[in-house]
Amino acid sequence: MTVTITPLSEREFFAWYGLFAEYAAGAGVEVADEQVMRVWTAIQASGAHAAVAHDESGSAVGFVHATPFERLLQGDGGFQIEDLFVAPAQRGRGVGTALVEHVRSAAEGRRHALLRWSARADDPAAKALQEKFADAAGGWVLQTVPVG
Repeated sequence: MTVTITPLSEREFFAWYGLFAEYAAGAGVEVADEQVMRVWTAIQASGAHAAVAHDESGSAVGFVHATPFERLLQGDGGFQIEDLFVAPAQRGRGVGTALVEHVRSAAEGRRHALLRWSARADDPAAKALQEKFADAAGGWVLQTVPVG
């Protein structure tokens, strides 16, 4: 399958929204319109990077959202992939890999040092995709601590 990755534009809102709703439902998260618009605004912000994957027919089949971060000690930074989604019917066809490669290219263009992203431990496909690109979080362990 040939996939084309392009930066997400305002005219693609409805195609993105359909994929985002499917992504949220698959994660068991109910999102209100207000939250959808908050996400849309955040991924359109300066410094953020969002892209959409299109199949041969031009249909949107996946997306990625990345936000910048700084590493204060090292004096550099990178992109944190916040969301990465491929429509179930398109999985296993290289779309996720193409989306990550797209973000990596954007990061290089901005002279970032690295990409980070997390995946659920119970999602073997997501973990396998991560392992194609990274070595166990670069030697670091990420912990999530709930607050409140």
